[in-house]
Amino acid sequence: MDDKKIDELINQALQEEQALPEGLSRRLEQQIDAWAAETEQKARSFARRHTLYWLSGAAASALLCIGIFHYEASYRDDGRLTDTYTNPRDAAAATEKAFLLLSQNLNKGISQVDNAGQEINKINNILNKHLND
Repeated sequence: MDDKKIDELINQALQEEQALPEGLSRRLEQQIDAWAAETEQKARSFARRHTLYWLSGAAASALLCIGIFHYEASYRDDGRLTDTYTNPRDAAAATEKAFLLLSQNLNKGISQVDNAGQEINKINNILNKHLND
């Protein structure tokens, strides 16, 4: 086929009125309406979600502020130290007991350090003996 024949066929096809299939226009309108409704529904869902996030953030902030205020109010000190014992003899006995416990634990730790020091000295003596030979 040559170019003139192709041009004639194209012109002939363009001049003929093309008829749309029956119901195509209605189906296209329905599909476009369905897409529009879906888009609108997604927009409403996004708006609801955005509002929910904003409200939950505001509620969390409010709870945090209330919690900090409550914590500060419950542990606020008026600047004075208060005694835990009203009887001085009980206070002295409790202090003596605490110092005794501290002393016992400190002595355990010191004895372990002494044992470790003795082991290190033994190892150093052995190494020095073998290195000097």
